[in-house]
Formats: sequence, structure tokens, C-alpha cells
Amino acid sequence: MADPYKELLEEYKRRNPRSWEVHQRARRSLPSGCTRNVLYYPPFPIYLVRGEGSKIWDVDGNERIDLNFNNTTLILGHNHPAVVEAIRRQLELGTVLGAPTELEAELGEEILRRLKGADKIRFAPSGTEAIMQAVRLSRSYTGRVKIAKCEGAYHGSWESMDVSVAPPPGEAGPRESPRGILQGEGIPRCVLDNTLILPFNDAEAAETLIREHRTDLAAVILEPVQRDIPARPEFLKTIREVTENYGIPLIFDEVITFRLSPGGAQSLYGVEPDITTLGKIIGGGLPIGAYAFKEALSKPLEIPEAPFPERGKPRIGFSGTFNAHPLSMAAGIATLRELRHEVYEYLNNLGRRIRMEVKALLDEKGVVAQVIGIGSLFHILWTHEEVWDYRSAATSDVGLLHCLSLALINRGIYLRAHPNVSAATTGEDVSRFLDALCDALEALRPIIARRAPHLLERG
Repeated sequence: MADPYKELLEEYKRRNPRSWEVHQRARRSLPSGCTRNVLYYPPFPIYLVRGEGSKIWDVDGNERIDLNFNNTTLILGHNHPAVVEAIRRQLELGTVLGAPTELEAELGEEILRRLKGADKIRFAPSGTEAIMQAVRLSRSYTGRVKIAKCEGAYHGSWESMDVSVAPPPGEAGPRESPRGILQGEGIPRCVLDNTLILPFNDAEAAETLIREHRTDLAAVILEPVQRDIPARPEFLKTIREVTENYGIPLIFDEVITFRLSPGGAQSLYGVEPDITTLGKIIGGGLPIGAYAFKEALSKPLEIPEAPFPERGKPRIGFSGTFNAHPLSMAAGIATLRELRHEVYEYLNNLGRRIRMEVKALLDEKGVVAQVIGIGSLFHILWTHEEVWDYRSAATSDVGLLHCLSLALINRGIYLRAHPNVSAATTGEDVSRFLDALCDALEALRPIIARRAPHLLERG
């Protein structure tokens, strides 16, 4: 009997021979042939050369509809003319200049105009570094060390946040009081002593844990939409109330969710954090990070005015060769100028259509899976359980998700982690995706029957 998974891989290899060759070359100098873990998948990733609008092209010349957009970064799509022109204009003036530019103030003002609860902002080269600095700012402001984060949340690849990102549920302790688990090697065990793990979307349990550790907590950090799972409104409101009551800074990681409205997810939920971390879309496709915060928290960052520099040191110092990079500032300004109200409305309507039609198609095919997301974000999880937190999401069959991705790539659709639509995505793109998904589900049926027969409602 033919092996359906082997047939899937063979078709993938037939369609991408040049990507295979480039991958073999890359493996000679790069561990696993790439520099971002999330971009590697077996048998090998496709290697891209160009993007335009909603389309991407690989080294084999294959054209595909992109439903990833560099993990939600390119909210306007690839190579948007206004963004490209802004980069070109700045490039003619210089790449990086070694002093502040007016662009830094301009982008800062635009972001603060959108974030009602923030008064000041600082830029960094990435979302990870923005979160690192936000955490350290909180520690300096409070004089405390411990950080509370939600189970299953990803806040960048660094020690303090690389805890319980994807813990084995069987080792993670009670759902209402999760046990911290280091994500990998190279992280000191003492990190666990300074990290409190909260259950996402369980307001009562999270409030209890915060209250118990209130004298130790320097900050609570969470994503309003965690791995495409929207927070329950009462969860965010409860966390805001308890942190406010005990003087604990609340950090919203809106690196992804700032795309949901002009003011991000916090505007949709009506909950204002003390610090907001940003990245991805605010750089227009170039490296960027930022953290915006209330005036009360700015003191540790202020440089005292003095006649001589050695007498004017801030309580904590952050520098970085590429902070507020002029090209990123120019691209970010151009992007935010394009993001008018009607663009958000278009994005959210398109995302809603995808979620509804994907669910209808799954039901039609008799396949059990959960379709989650909000706004322009959507995701398919291969589980019969309702998904509302990390542990329910962890019941999804990741092998089937991988198979679906390969099957869609074979059919001209690039769907990887954090599927999303951009302003360049068209109704025709969505229709082509749904046609490809329909065909892929039929092709994957033998694999589903072998791996997870309980996810098939009929033969």
C-alpha cells in the first residue's frame, strides 16, 4: 500500500529542486541551513527570491499566494510602493548616520497618537529587544525582579522569557498554577526563580497567583491575543485591575496585535497597559522594535542634564548601533500613513471571511478542526477540543498542521506559522486559497485517517 505521507514529500521535492540544492549549500555554513528556527521545516524550506503584493516567488520560479507575510510583518503586502519610495528617499541620504534623525521623533509621535495610554516611546532593533528593555525598565522602576508571563506565550528568544513557551502539558503541573519549564538548554536555572507562570484566559486563577506574589513582581507581561487565541475580555480587565491595585506595571506585547486596529488590541478591548511593546508592522518590513510607556515610568531612562557627560548618567542605560535606524523609521512612517480606517476594516472583514469559510469547508469535508483568530489573523488547529488557552491548543496534531502546510505549498499557497492576510490580499486570493484547501483536505484524508482517525466524521 502506498504511503500517503511519502507521496506528499515526493511531490514537494519534485516542485522545489532548486530549493533543495540551496538548502544543501546553506547547511554547510548554517546550522540546519537557516538562521530563524521558525523558518525551518522538513524535508527542507523553500527559498524565496521576490515578493510583490500578495505573491511570492522562490528560487525554482514557483509563484505562490502568501498567507504568512513574514509572520504578520508585511501588513501592506510585499514591496508596497509608498514604503519602497520612503526607503529609497532615505537611502539616498544615507543608510545609518550615527546621530538622531527627525524621523525618529516623527514615527514616535505617530505611534503615541494611536496609543492613548502611552506618553513616551523608545526604539530598538527588534521586538525581542523592545521586550528586554521593557522588562528591565519595570525592574528598575519597581526595585523588584520577578516577572509574570502566561503559559504558552512567546516574548522573544532570550533568557527571562524563554520559560514555558511550549511546555509538555504532562510536566507543566496544574492548569490553574502552571509550573515553569525552561524552553531549552543554555538558560540558568535561576531564571525559574524569577519567573511566575500564569494560566492564559483564566482570570480567577491568574489573579490569585498575582496577589500571592505581589510583593515580588516587577511586571506582568501578556499578549492580548496569544498564538492567535483572543483573550477573554474579563481576563484582561481582571489582570489590569489586580496589577493596578498592587502597583505592578502591566506590559502588553503588541508586536503582532498592533495590526488589529489603529490603537492595537488594547483599543479593541478598552484596557490600557503601562507599557506596550511593538515591532513587525511599525517598521514596514525592516528591523524594528519599540516600547511605549506612561510618563510615570520614564524616570529610569532619563539622562540628567549636566555640563559634563560623566555626571549625567541615567539609572539604566540602553544603547544600540541600529536603534531607530533611519531606513526603518522612514518605512514605518510610510506604513502607518497608509493604514487608514478603511484599510483596517478591509483587513478584518477579509480575516472574518477566511475564518468562516474555512470552518464551513472543514464541516463540509467532515474534518474536525478548530479555526481560531481575530481581525486579520486566522489559524487551523487539528483538535476536537475548543481552543481557549495553551493547553487546549496543545492538543492539536502538529504533524497534520505540517502536512497541510506542505500540501498547500504544493498547490500554490504559502501558509506557515501565524497565517494572516495583508492589505494586498484580494478576494480572488482567498478564493484560490479555499480551492487549494479543499483539494488539500481530500489529498490529506488518508494521512488524517492514519494519524488521527477521530478527526474524521465520516469515511
